[in-house]
Amino acid sequence: MSSRDDFLPELYAHDLANGLQLVGLEYSRTPWVSITFLAKRGAEADPPGKGGTADCLAEILTLGTQHRDQLALALDVEGRGAMLQAHGSWDHTTITVEGLAEDFVELMALLAEIVLEPGFPEEEFLLLRERRRAELLHALDDPREVANRTYLPLFFGDSPYGHPVDGSPESLAALELEDLRSFFQNQCHPQESSLVIVGMVPEAQALATTQQFWSTWGSPHTPAPAFQDTPSTLAQPGIYLLDRPDLTQSEIRCGHLGPPRSTPDFFALRLVNYILGGGGFSSRLIMRLRAERGLTYSIRSHFHFRRAPGPFLISTFTPAEHTAEMIRGIQEVMTEVRESGGTAAELADAQSYYVGSFPLGLETPAGLAQQIKAIALYNLGLDYLKLYRPRILAVDQGAAQAAAQKYLHPAELVILVVGPASRCRTELAKIGQVTLLPTG
Repeated sequence: MSSRDDFLPELYAHDLANGLQLVGLEYSRTPWVSITFLAKRGAEADPPGKGGTADCLAEILTLGTQHRDQLALALDVEGRGAMLQAHGSWDHTTITVEGLAEDFVELMALLAEIVLEPGFPEEEFLLLRERRRAELLHALDDPREVANRTYLPLFFGDSPYGHPVDGSPESLAALELEDLRSFFQNQCHPQESSLVIVGMVPEAQALATTQQFWSTWGSPHTPAPAFQDTPSTLAQPGIYLLDRPDLTQSEIRCGHLGPPRSTPDFFALRLVNYILGGGGFSSRLIMRLRAERGLTYSIRSHFHFRRAPGPFLISTFTPAEHTAEMIRGIQEVMTEVRESGGTAAELADAQSYYVGSFPLGLETPAGLAQQIKAIALYNLGLDYLKLYRPRILAVDQGAAQAAAQKYLHPAELVILVVGPASRCRTELAKIGQVTLLPTG
């Protein structure tokens, strides 16, 4: 393979006078277009105690503008056979409309109306808040959700990453419509936003239409600075136990701080993580702890790459009496991979997976748009897609080993166990100090 995948279409980028960035790609295989508004602020910018603000903002913008209510918007979208989606996440908030390329101008007008002329309908907000609170309360019946939602505030404390993207029942109860308006005014700014256009639309038309509908967008506010610092309120390594005497299994989350998305070791770490626990049945964690020892059905590891350093996290479950054995096994496998970075065969297998699967995500406008959003959000460069597979293949065993030794720290794990203390606490204490978390 050459140093570039030159069969891929060229990306284009233009900056409007107001600072809004247009990034796009002409895609001629289907008469479809995907248009995404990307604000480069997300859940990390939620006000203290009001987790879920960015995610709720994304949805409320689609529930009515200054000119049309939610029903009128929905009828317009459905009448064109189009789709409208909104989403808040770490580092970004997005609103996407997809439809026939022949409706491109009308779809762009719709998206601009939603973003630039928001209605913030009070009744829709109240319904949204109560629906989301009810959904979260229901989710907390699932031990997996309890573990996921307990881990973030445990690990990150009061740092901007220390809450779930969609908030909690308590944070949503505290949320007011004015919080959404304030977030929009202070966090959504043309200089910190992009439009991503992928589809059967010529570049010249995409630029002209973007200028037509978005060039007048301005803001009296200076863009709020993006969060990109190393969190200062991390939990101390150790074992934290949330007693759930009704359970027969323990949910386990083990993690420590990882690097930001800007790390030059990104490609090496993707491969190392595939070897450790991101590669399904070929990963070491699955082979050692499921296939050989029968301790679990599923276990995965993942580096959560964000603008600021995000978490490296291993998630699994096991019968309560095997909790301590599982944690020791995780530490052992992490130590193995940290020392070697994986064998030559494992590295080749990981590279083969990423090289082979990468094009599959580029077969539709939506898949391409997903990749281009990351390029715009993290300033990855317009040649990122062309260089992705060559960069994966350029990682050798030395680079994999160096990345593993730099970023895997089995002795520094913050370990959360959600399970019956009466069946696992004694054995856990043999590993290290156990801190019992409050259950209220």
